[in-house]
Amino acid sequence: MAFRFLDKFWHKTLGRPYVLARAIDIAGPGQSVVLLHGIGRTSRVWDHVVYGLAARGLHIVGLDLLGFGASPKPDWPVYNSDDHADAVIATIEKLELKTPLVLVGHSMGCLVAVRVARRRPDLVKHLVLFEMPLYEGLPHSRKYRLRTELYIRFYKWVMGLHPTFDHETERFVERLASKIAGLEVTPENWQPFVRSLENTIVKQTTAEDIKQLDMPMDVIYGRFDMLVIRGEPKKFFGNEKDHIKAFTVNARHVISPSASQFLVERILAALAGKSGV
Repeated sequence: MAFRFLDKFWHKTLGRPYVLARAIDIAGPGQSVVLLHGIGRTSRVWDHVVYGLAARGLHIVGLDLLGFGASPKPDWPVYNSDDHADAVIATIEKLELKTPLVLVGHSMGCLVAVRVARRRPDLVKHLVLFEMPLYEGLPHSRKYRLRTELYIRFYKWVMGLHPTFDHETERFVERLASKIAGLEVTPENWQPFVRSLENTIVKQTTAEDIKQLDMPMDVIYGRFDMLVIRGEPKKFFGNEKDHIKAFTVNARHVISPSASQFLVERILAALAGKSGV
């Protein structure tokens, strides 16, 4: 009880951001690459990417986002993009990583990465964003509107669930995981999961953040991903955005071995200062 009081006083009352757990930390002498996973997941999703980068002499860090994996799971934050970004920024500074660095995100991790770049552009030289769930700032077309409404309706259904985490939980997790591939739901991360879904994904700031960024950005979509809207970022944010490059790979909403290989190529190109085509 005393620890919980001190934790809340230090982080909530005094506004000190949390430092995140490093599930991956390969401390090479080269440039820094930071990996941010998606909602309901951990940094283990990056295993194939890390394997592809491991021999390059880079400092590779995979962070468990606030509320997930081995990171703190406080019950008071709203878990919006600022809460997540604050923790990522504090961790980068705590680790004294070489900056500016390449920041890589998957799914919700993309939204957090963009927010970090907006808040602290001095820390980020290049964004690599895989399966970004962008639902704001889309073109005003019936196709985008209908798909966005469908996704938001599904997310609200999830947010309205109240699992008891008893003997029925296994069936619940299996049902939910069948809709969101790779999802890891536990009693400990359920509140961070629901709040992140509502306040980072549904109530996102990403479209406006991207409009304010001028750093190189690779936006990568999976051809078979049913959880994000695949499109041309230049159409979303204006044809003058030459620093934004879009790519499509044969993948669902998971970081498959083949998708990992492409991500490794894009990360290495980013480190070399090559924007790609």
